[in-house]
Amino acid sequence: AHGGLDINHPVGTPLWAPFDLDDQYYFNSLEKEDNNNRWRGIRKWENGSVWVIQAHHMTGLTVTEHKQVKKGEQFAKGAGVLSGAADHSHFVFRIDEDGESFFLDPWILFWKMYKDGASRKEV
Repeated sequence: AHGGLDINHPVGTPLWAPFDLDDQYYFNSLEKEDNNNRWRGIRKWENGSVWVIQAHHMTGLTVTEHKQVKKGEQFAKGAGVLSGAADHSHFVFRIDEDGESFFLDPWILFWKMYKDGASRKEV
């Protein structure tokens, strides 16, 4: 992988928050004359751990920056900006803890969301 996970999907595909976010914002944007829309969501836990997720190549946010976002809420429309030969979004998942950063495979979050959705269908 190249610092995260690419998932091919059509331009404008809805992106939803995998967990509650305390803050979220663009750290690069076409509006600021960057070459891409790159977004970051942050969750601060009581134990001091900070979870950081990122999505890149998005066509636009569907929430106001710095607004709290709830798990399952759509925050953006994915793909379409500087995404090369195949439209895709790039995802990053990092945990900041005890002064260190740990990059994890974002597929963990997608797998959990898939399993949660499957469980709801069985009920």
